[in-house]
Parts: sequence; C-alpha cells; structure tokens
Amino acid sequence: MTVVVFKRIMMFAVIVIPATSGAADDRFGPAVESARIDVGNLSVHFRDNSESPGVLSGVQSLFNVKEAPGFDAYDPEGRGSSAGLNFEHIISGHQSEHNKFTPRQGTYTLQQLPDGQSVRLVRKAEDSPWRIASTLTYTVVEPHFIDFDFRCTPEDASLFGDRGWALMFFANYMHEVVDTALHFRGVAEEGGEETWIRADAPPGHADWNTGGNYRHLEAAPLGYDDEVTFRLNTWSYDWPRFTEPCYYGLSEHDMTFILMFDRTHSVEDEMRLSLFKFKVNEQQQRPAWDFQYVIHKVEADREYGFRGRLVWKKFVSPDDCRREYMTWARETP
Repeated sequence: MTVVVFKRIMMFAVIVIPATSGAADDRFGPAVESARIDVGNLSVHFRDNSESPGVLSGVQSLFNVKEAPGFDAYDPEGRGSSAGLNFEHIISGHQSEHNKFTPRQGTYTLQQLPDGQSVRLVRKAEDSPWRIASTLTYTVVEPHFIDFDFRCTPEDASLFGDRGWALMFFANYMHEVVDTALHFRGVAEEGGEETWIRADAPPGHADWNTGGNYRHLEAAPLGYDDEVTFRLNTWSYDWPRFTEPCYYGLSEHDMTFILMFDRTHSVEDEMRLSLFKFKVNEQQQRPAWDFQYVIHKVEADREYGFRGRLVWKKFVSPDDCRREYMTWARETP
C-alpha cells in the first residue's frame, strides 16, 4: 500500500509518494515515484519514469495557484502526452532505432533532494541504449519559477557515428493557448536587424511534420545521413534565427510561459528552439513548445550540460518577458 508523506518545510510544502522499486542513490536522496512541491505561487507535480510512456517523467502538472488557479499549464487530458520539461529523445545523425523516445524507456529514478524544493531525475548509463548517464534537476523558486539543470556523460562516443553530434530533445505539451507561436528576439532574414520574432513553424521544408526547429544566428544546420528516417527534430529553418536563448508563449487566462537558457551557440554545444502542432486544430490549441540541446562532437567520459529557467505567470508585455531573462542571466554564473 502506498503511503503519502506530508512535510512542511519553512515556507513550502512537499508531498511525496515513495517509489515501489528501483534503488536510490545516496548522493541524491530517497527515490520516489511522485512529488508535489508548493513554493511561492506554484504547485508543481513531478513524476519518475516508472509508468512511462503511459505517464511521462518530468513535470506532470504546473499550477500558478495565485494568478490562474485550476488552470494546468500542461495538457491535462493527454495520457502519454501530458508533461513538461520532459526528456524525450536522444538523436544522432545516422539511422538508428534508438533515435526516438529512448529517455522515456527504462529506469529514470526520481529522487528527493534535502532542500525540500528540488527533485532530480537520475539515469544510469547502463539503462540508456546510448550509454549516456544523465541527471535532470528541478528546483521550484519563488514566486513563479522552475530552475532546471541537465548534466550528461557519454560512455561510448562511437555510438554517434562519423557525424559525432548528439541531440537531446525536451518536450512541453501545453494546455490551451491563445497563440501557438513562439516569440523570441531574433533576425528574420540574412543581414536583418534584431527584433521580436513570431515563429509559427510554417510548412515548406521537406522534413516538416506539423512543426519545426529554430537555430541561433551563428549556428549551422546539422548534417544527417540520407538513411535517417526520424528527421522532424533534426532539420532547422534557415530563417528566422534567434539571438537570445529565451522564448515566451501566450496561454489562456492571460498567462505566459517563458523558457530561458544559459547558452546560445559555441564550438562545443548549442541550444535550439522547437514548435510542434500535433494537437492544434479547430477543437483545441495545444502546441508543444519544445527545445533542444546539441553536443557538436561527443567525447567519451566528458560531462556536458546546460541550465535553464521556466516562468509561469501573468503576461505583462514582451519587454517584461525579456526582463525576466536578462535578470536571470545576470544572476546566473
């Protein structure tokens, strides 16, 4: 029988459902199947991988109890497609059966951290077909933030073939929105001026499948073999391109969903922004506001990663969204 443990720690509350299987790593705290953390205006429900792909790991639900009580940021009805900051794919530039959904399969343990406002998903290399160990740490921060930190260490670089790159794809399956597009600072065409871009992932590319991917102004497209069959996350638009690693989206109830990252593009790695519209039609407006982390040349036994922040609050203006990013960027080493 599952026992629900309630703990009140300072100004935040944690509800934990202990795991029924899987060994905990003492470095990170006890393993749990589920944890709800209430901090500031946010009530956030996290899940492990034990019921995936039926129930996805990461953020199962996200509520701003002050500004939009009762409205989940994420799709509350799509079993198997209702989650946020969900580690969805590891993708290579060559044909492989493992290019789709491997992080959703096998053990990915959720562990409670001692601070009472953080949890961490832990994946051992032996549980990954790509032989990549990884951690994904989430911390709920007042008044309306989730900070996240992804770290990974490949054990076998040869699995990524001659092209050598690895793409980590993360999904956010949104509830009802008022505009499906991503909004970011960027350049609309070669030689253009930086401005606000409304990116709605139009068709046109040969590998377009209800959406597409945006790269940084200085980034080149990823090359992939002709034999690759899973391409929807790999290609990218030539234009527009983003200049700041941040985007916002407009949800119902006057809410805005903002994502920001601690890097753009370098010789070593880059962030990319993605939008897919599998659940956008006359009956519903539920896009996937996603993102990618790309390692350009995988090296064995080297740690890679990035940090980011999610904001879930009332929309004020595009400039206010940008201020959220600029403030966080100044405070993030």
